[in-house]
Amino acid sequence: MTKGRRTAQKEAVFSAVCALDHPSATEVYAYLKDKEPAVSRGTVFRVLSAFSESGKLRKLHLLGDEAHYDFNTSPHAHARCRVCGRVWDIESAVSPVLPEGFSPEESELEVSGICAACRAK
Repeated sequence: MTKGRRTAQKEAVFSAVCALDHPSATEVYAYLKDKEPAVSRGTVFRVLSAFSESGKLRKLHLLGDEAHYDFNTSPHAHARCRVCGRVWDIESAVSPVLPEGFSPEESELEVSGICAACRAK
């Protein structure tokens, strides 16, 4: 699969990430399995990897979970329900004090807790 070439499979994977809002690769594949039978599990994983390496998607390394993918690549934090696993974008005013001369390349802030729907159960 050529990285720069647009294909129907790549479009389907990206659309699935947007529709599912912070899905894992497994969730993307499950979503596409019946809708796009030509998209294999391996293709989903390869496309997500290529998109995260190129900056088209942001790969999230959430605590205790497989990687999730976010179409919003601007700097922001995430909240994750530890019961249902749902992930939300959150605006963060946290500004860490970094050692002098340190040049950050990547950061990930995750707030873990229980969402309102799970708390109500």
